[in-house]
Amino acid sequence: MRMHATEFVGTIDGQNVPPVVVLVGAEGLLVRQSAAAIARAVLGEQGEEDLSRRNGGDNTWRDIHDELATVSMFADRRVVLVEDAEQFIKQNRSTLEEYVAAPVKKSVLILQPKSFPGNTRLAKAVKASGAVVECTALEGAALLRWLGGIAGEQHAIELTRDAASLLVELVGSNLAQLESELAKLASCSPGGRIDVEMVRSLVGGWQVQSTFDMLAALRQGRTESALVEFGRLHESKEPLPKLMGGVAYVYRRLARATEMARQGKRLSQALKDAGVYYKEVDESNRYLRRIGRDEAEQILKRLLTVDKKLKGADDEGKLPDHLVVEQLLVQLAGVG
Repeated sequence: MRMHATEFVGTIDGQNVPPVVVLVGAEGLLVRQSAAAIARAVLGEQGEEDLSRRNGGDNTWRDIHDELATVSMFADRRVVLVEDAEQFIKQNRSTLEEYVAAPVKKSVLILQPKSFPGNTRLAKAVKASGAVVECTALEGAALLRWLGGIAGEQHAIELTRDAASLLVELVGSNLAQLESELAKLASCSPGGRIDVEMVRSLVGGWQVQSTFDMLAALRQGRTESALVEFGRLHESKEPLPKLMGGVAYVYRRLARATEMARQGKRLSQALKDAGVYYKEVDESNRYLRRIGRDEAEQILKRLLTVDKKLKGADDEGKLPDHLVVEQLLVQLAGVG
């Protein structure tokens, strides 16, 4: 079988752990969670402590096989994780193919390579009688579902979808960093509900709040104040991609509302339906009416252009990154 780690962790139990599992991918948190889930399913709740970890570059096949075949006085099952397994797999491919066909009974071999092409005989054999678990990055709706699940299952809190979206925009898609921020949010609201306001005030310190103050100044027509705030953020070494996360979170919703209004929905209702922060709906209404539809319809295009430039995908006549963002702010203010 082949599945993503988020599905695998939720379905694995002591009755369906295959003898060979490949955890493929570079998302470390998912690798750790998958290995721990296997160890608990095979060895019991404290199984993670008994998981045998071996480095693929430091161990021969005989070392690993002996470990799998050794039964201790405390347990008749073994789980062996071979970390950094690319070279190990390359050197022992034919032997591993034979092992998959006749594995040690009751033991589980976990291989952890960064990549595992599916067109090899070994990959096909593992998929047929074992499991290939994708420990790869999550994006979009899948990432938001994962965050919501972690919030409820591990922290007993409710994370609203808008709060999850903002958290991703501010922190990025690294799961370990997201989980760390979520744990901090949960400690401030045990058993409660995490909304946009909590994320805005608790994630990222004063720089995040300053970013939203800057955007408020833009909407209010105080362009000079917004640029002063941006200068303060830039001098503090605030990473521009992180700052742009806040800008994108706010302005994508304004772009969405603009499109809804273009199709006939009342602007005030479109802003609410687009997920604009409830305290900013009236201000956003005035802002969009002030800059006019032509300018509002350019918002999404301008965000995408700046994103490409910051990622180096559009170097034609490229200004320094901070001037690219500053130029965007002037455009969003409706004066450039």
